[in-house]
Amino acid sequence: MLTASLFAGNVFGGDLKFEGEQLETNLGVGYAVRLLDMNGDDKLDICIVDQRRVLWLENPSWTEHEIVGDGQTNADNVAFAPHDINGDGQLDFALAAGWGGGNTPRGTIQWITAEGGKGDHWAVHPIRIEPTTHRIRFANVLGDAKPELIVAPLFGQRDREPGVRLIALEIPANPQQDEWPVHLIDDSLPVMHNFLPIDFTGNGQIDILSASYEGVHLHERQEDGSWKKTQLGSGDQESRPSRGASEVKVGKLADGSKYIATIEPWHGNKVVVYTKDKDKPLHSLWKRYVLDDQLRWGHAVWCTNLDNDADDELIIGVRDDESDSTRRGLRLFDPVAADGSEFKRTVIDPGAVAIEDLAVADLNDDGKADVVAVGRQTHNVKIYWNKTQ
Repeated sequence: MLTASLFAGNVFGGDLKFEGEQLETNLGVGYAVRLLDMNGDDKLDICIVDQRRVLWLENPSWTEHEIVGDGQTNADNVAFAPHDINGDGQLDFALAAGWGGGNTPRGTIQWITAEGGKGDHWAVHPIRIEPTTHRIRFANVLGDAKPELIVAPLFGQRDREPGVRLIALEIPANPQQDEWPVHLIDDSLPVMHNFLPIDFTGNGQIDILSASYEGVHLHERQEDGSWKKTQLGSGDQESRPSRGASEVKVGKLADGSKYIATIEPWHGNKVVVYTKDKDKPLHSLWKRYVLDDQLRWGHAVWCTNLDNDADDELIIGVRDDESDSTRRGLRLFDPVAADGSEFKRTVIDPGAVAIEDLAVADLNDDGKADVVAVGRQTHNVKIYWNKTQ
């Protein structure tokens, strides 16, 4: 059962209350957002990969700083991942660009650093070309001294391999000059939209959850260096032409067990969670629950505790309007059933942001997680301040 509550005005929510603040920055397409301390003042700033630039907004004035300008990379910039790549103690970014939006030969991976930059703009160093690169993250999946850059294209290249080349790139001793060694994780899934590095099994090793046309899979590195793939979520296999799942995050229920959250099918209209049957092993198909089927182009998923209770809320960004009454924007889902089968839905500020991506963290040190949403058609950045009591 799904219970839904709709709210308008400046303060939103029933049990969960949020106050919206529109920032002045104007975006082309806010493809990705992260909350990071960019200037060492112990405050989280808003970092955004925009269509033709990379920028950050300084907390608390939200002054805009552009670190990659139009023309420094091939448009579109689509994803980024933070890490001190060259070991100088300063934050760098890996950056995926040349996004073609389809099965094209485009797709560049580079890293950017303040060292050697000109003025406010950072220096850009190429890593490799990987067609249709769509999502990147740093994670130590090899268990060595440094994290690797995990790269997930959207499509496989039909003339070269059967599926998406999910790969890990090692950071070399000299990342500016040396080639980044490539480790293949999987190439069997034809269309992938996102992935999540996480110690899912609790053995101290980072695994990967992937969301693809085939559903949700757990990828585990074996002792011999090979990777084992196990399906945990079926995905929506009835819809056409798109199917499966397109986002993946993991949340916690009140009893401490996990739930897996997705959007289904690929770029789909359903919010779905999976929970493990207590009578079945971890490596089995999990139970599937559809929480909401009244959205269009769900495009961002996050799980975190918004109200200091025993479980994690599910945060969903919707990119497009389904109808005049079913709008794009932010939706919150609060678990109300111990087994994860029922969540209470709260719609936040409908229509205000065509959410391409979102990020969640405490921006004002009040102990509550706030939400930052970046738009596509709305070209905007909005903070939702957590006012939950």
